Amino acid sequence: MKILLASQDLSADLSAAVGRQLMQQGLADYAGADLISLPFDGQQEDLIAGLQKWNSGQLVDFTYYGPNWESARVTYLLTTLSGKLTAIIDTSVFANRQSISHYDEHDLFHASSYGLGQLILDAVTNEAQEVVLLIDDTCVIDGGLGMLQALGALIADESGDPIPVGENPLINFDQIDFSKPDDLLKGVKLTVLARETSTYTGGNSQLVETGKEIGILPEHLVRLDLRSAAFNRLMRKERELDLTQISGSGAGGGIAGALACLGAEITDSTYAWLFEQLKFAEVFADVDVAFLAIDQVNQTRFPTSFVGELARFFDQQQIRTILFTLIRITPAEAWNLPHVSTFVLPKIMGIKLPVADETVTTANRELEQSLIATTHEVAKLI
Repeated sequence: MKILLASQDLSADLSAAVGRQLMQQGLADYAGADLISLPFDGQQEDLIAGLQKWNSGQLVDFTYYGPNWESARVTYLLTTLSGKLTAIIDTSVFANRQSISHYDEHDLFHASSYGLGQLILDAVTNEAQEVVLLIDDTCVIDGGLGMLQALGALIADESGDPIPVGENPLINFDQIDFSKPDDLLKGVKLTVLARETSTYTGGNSQLVETGKEIGILPEHLVRLDLRSAAFNRLMRKERELDLTQISGSGAGGGIAGALACLGAEITDSTYAWLFEQLKFAEVFADVDVAFLAIDQVNQTRFPTSFVGELARFFDQQQIRTILFTLIRITPAEAWNLPHVSTFVLPKIMGIKLPVADETVTTANRELEQSLIATTHEVAKLI
């Protein structure tokens, strides 16, 4: 029998990795079974680590310019996906909101995404045929134009004078020449994995929202909004792209939209993309049953979560799936997943089951015992 195990964090103290180990303990009677444990934990910032464990590849260290021209370092992954050497870059490391607490409004207004362009350039130099960027929260509000500068784009103001590297090029943007980045990225596929569906400019502009959140003055925000609209008008004319209509183009303060102008595909279904790239339909074709665990099943986070996507995937593959959760807010029938059985973990008190870590709190120990015991009992029914 082939059994798959996957989990997200069940609580602040019970990680996805521990959840998988506990379910494995509950399956101790199946000594001859082939247990497959997926290393992903449902956190986009940990996707690179999980992918490296599952698919191998080379971790590359690179030093680049941070948003305010400080020297920074990041590690990205070079791995083979669908026959292509692919670079996976987590941009949240590049522009983490927590890193800007000591910057004033002037610094943030002039911050640039130039360093992200350096990262992409390094990946291409390392012969990556596809570059995948994980885009989440950011403190950069240059609409990705600094990144385009690093890739060779010539950006000029209303007088036609090139805007120098070292400042937010969106502030005085009027013209752009894509000749160099187009040539550089010829034959390179760009993919953006974004968590949001906001747009580059217009009423749903994430660039303006980001500016508000980090404390940019209203008059400066108006300037950036006008310039981003000017950039979009030019893209409609020269690239036949309307960034107000592209879902997710506002991700990363407009970084996703700037990449779309270079032909990037934007998706907010990170794990659906991952399953397709790793050919899970083929890899798991002979799986007999899947055991999944997540903190809660609800209408908001669950459908697009790692475990939620897995549940839908296994249902489509007609693989029997057991879904453990602490809280079920939405009824099982609402998902219309006939091959998925949902179990709310019961509270178990006063029993002692083998748990390796003796330092855990009583409440957490009960949760661990419940997951082991429930896995053990449910497995008897399969």
